[in-house]
Amino acid sequence: MIKLFRDHTPLEVHEAGSRQVMVKREDLYGVAPAPPLGKLRGLRLFLADAYRQGIDLVGCWDTRISMLGLGLAACCREFPGMRCIVSYPMRKGDVTPPLVASAASLGAELFPVAAARINICFAAARQHVEERGGLMLPFGLESPQAVDAVATEAARVKPEFISRGTVVLSCGSGVSLAGLLRGFTVLPQRLVGVSSGRSVDNILRCVRRYIPEIPACLELREAEVPYQVPLNYPCPFPSNPYYDLKAWRYLVSHCAELRDPLLFWNIGA
Repeated sequence: MIKLFRDHTPLEVHEAGSRQVMVKREDLYGVAPAPPLGKLRGLRLFLADAYRQGIDLVGCWDTRISMLGLGLAACCREFPGMRCIVSYPMRKGDVTPPLVASAASLGAELFPVAAARINICFAAARQHVEERGGLMLPFGLESPQAVDAVATEAARVKPEFISRGTVVLSCGSGVSLAGLLRGFTVLPQRLVGVSSGRSVDNILRCVRRYIPEIPACLELREAEVPYQVPLNYPCPFPSNPYYDLKAWRYLVSHCAELRDPLLFWNIGA
């Protein structure tokens, strides 16, 4: 059986103008057909816990541009008999999103929901999964397992790559950010989270559930580009245009004010 996940991901050195930037390539965690999504570390732990409890059906809510559904379908392959349902929004005349179709090719059952407010859609998807006797993944995969998995990998970064410097990352739910705060052995002078679309208030609420005392180094930046709009911007490594690339543009645009060592945490998304 092909190995779908790496144990650890590399730190690479890239250039942003005249600056050298260390880039944590969490997008390399998944190996095709698993998607380049670092958050799958936590999903695998979540599924392992569910499997030990005898749960063999798990559902998720997927946006039309995220890779969680594909990741769930890939992760289920590790657990014999584990099945998954991928739910997503559909408007009249829409076709199945390519990433969702890829999840189906890996064995996922699809459950489209009429597009509406996100909380209504998620509730409808969860009801369907639970009526089938399954377990619904938390929205945004916000769970202790996901935070702990990021923290474990963050703890491997040498202190000299962080201390007195700057860390920049894209923030979707806030899970990866909470993991870095929990896992880093030292804190940087500045830890800048750039929203991919979620409000800064909601990101901070997520982080507070796992990090009760928010350190002074944390800075959250509102999204400058709407979530559903991909960014076209040069980048020397693969970077998701809906997530990571928006944070990379922030880093490049503010290089002059970001202190070395400079670390970019490329989450994959």
